Amino acid sequence: MGPAAPHDGAEGPVLTVGHDGNVGRMRVRPDGIDAPASASGEVPGEEGVAPATPGLTADDDVFQDETAPGPRRGRARGVAVAAVVIVIALAVVWVATEARNGGGLGQDPFGRAAPPFELPLLGAQGGGDDALLALEDLRGKPVVLNFWASWCGPCKDEAPILAAAEPTWREQGVVFLGVDSQDAEEDALAFDERYGIGYESVVDQSGQLASEYGVFGFPETFFIDADGVIRAKHVGAIDAETLDTYVASILE
Repeated sequence: MGPAAPHDGAEGPVLTVGHDGNVGRMRVRPDGIDAPASASGEVPGEEGVAPATPGLTADDDVFQDETAPGPRRGRARGVAVAAVVIVIALAVVWVATEARNGGGLGQDPFGRAAPPFELPLLGAQGGGDDALLALEDLRGKPVVLNFWASWCGPCKDEAPILAAAEPTWREQGVVFLGVDSQDAEEDALAFDERYGIGYESVVDQSGQLASEYGVFGFPETFFIDADGVIRAKHVGAIDAETLDTYVASILE
């Protein structure tokens, strides 16, 4: 038996069968259109409008993401990342400084005693004491100590300047001394001959002396007074005017 249909002009509730098999009530509006009755029996548009279901807002649980980090957690993570970056940056600076300082005098040796050494002379034949030179042997004389190598490009630029200035300053008691570092003896001797170097050099084959003096690259020149104290240091190829200025300072 199907659902009961209202007769024309009938008023009152009509029973209908819902999708789930339950029986619902219908009311006939005055305009003849069937409308569902509310829980109180009222029909929208007749005695009043049924209240609407309130909409969802961002405060309802359905919109909440429990896995999303809160402001405090995000801020803490940012601080941790910044701390790691700072630590890495400081470590890089420390490594670069240690490498540049070389464990010796550092980059500002002014006023410090020149590290002592005793090394073989470049081109000395045979052995014995005559083949060695010690810095202590030069005590009482101002010393211009120049670190160089035949394979060093800037050394080739400054070699003629040193060669030209040395005889003049030698007359005033200044000793020019080269330190040929990490070089082949044959190439070093050819270098001296090519540029007319008339003063002696000692051989720092391992580069140990360069490390003790904090030499980071060639050439570097140290100006040592008669008491063995470093008064100036020049990094890179030196020009004639700067050379004369520094040498004059260790004669005072």
